[in-house]
Amino acid sequence: MITSLEIVLPIFAIILCGYFVGRKEWVTASALKGLSHFVYYLAIPALLFRTMARGNILADLDFSLIVSFYSVSLLVFAFSALLGRFYYGHQLKEAAVMAMGATYGNLLLLGFPLIYSAFGDEGMVPLTMLIAFQAPILMALTSMLTEYDLSRERGGGDGAKAMGKALVNSIVKNPIIIGLITGGLYQFSGLEFFALLDRFTSMLGGAVVPCALFSLGVSLTGFKLAGDLKQSFLIVGLKTLVYPLCVSILVFYVIDVPPLWGAVAVILAAQPTGVNVFILAQQYGVFSARAASIVLSSTILSVVTVTLLIAYYIHILPK
Repeated sequence: MITSLEIVLPIFAIILCGYFVGRKEWVTASALKGLSHFVYYLAIPALLFRTMARGNILADLDFSLIVSFYSVSLLVFAFSALLGRFYYGHQLKEAAVMAMGATYGNLLLLGFPLIYSAFGDEGMVPLTMLIAFQAPILMALTSMLTEYDLSRERGGGDGAKAMGKALVNSIVKNPIIIGLITGGLYQFSGLEFFALLDRFTSMLGGAVVPCALFSLGVSLTGFKLAGDLKQSFLIVGLKTLVYPLCVSILVFYVIDVPPLWGAVAVILAAQPTGVNVFILAQQYGVFSARAASIVLSSTILSVVTVTLLIAYYIHILPK
């Protein structure tokens, strides 16, 4: 437990520093946007490029882990969407954002630093594999359903076209996907990873952990508990408890993957809801208050749940 606290507490301490700075308004909205863009469009893609280009992740690619992880995600997504649509009476676009809140984890800003700090380079293979598919699957699916609903409301009759456009944009414009693909192509080409490129990507990648955590802390000052809290807390329970429980059953009792990979999958499944859920809710003007509540409350809860998970897996995994 002491070891896990030594890993987790510095991470949440940086988030707390960001939150304190945000509350003091020492960081403007434009500065936060710039920092977030630096992390999302430069630092994380550089680290993923470096990981792909210098390693042999393509040879280690295990679709059984990916399929297991995202089959649970899609089942929880479908359950949440149906719950929102037929129990709470939401429109399709609201139900889609609600379902995204139950499945879309903060894998980049929080999951990435946690896994890297806890397991080092050994955790990068499963981490990279699972991060690579989150946006193309969950964000794309949410955007497609929302765009389809909006197109029907406009009476344009172009629902299928709107869904296709949303899918393409979620993949082509995603810097994470670009970093992974270009890194894989570089590794496949057989070119030497020369010193200048090594130093450049190392410096950019080294900024991921502190900058991502700090920007997450600052951004949390913009969230507050509002809307239907019972509904929000139900989604938080699905995201932080049901989702990782189902993933743990699959990765440890159904499929054959290395124990460390299974641990990474469960810890990633237990990550709090990502801020992109709130951003998408604001973009479409639906579910915004409840999305903010889900992001904030799941992040607070994750301090306990993720710490316990890391402590457990550090204790049981072979040294």
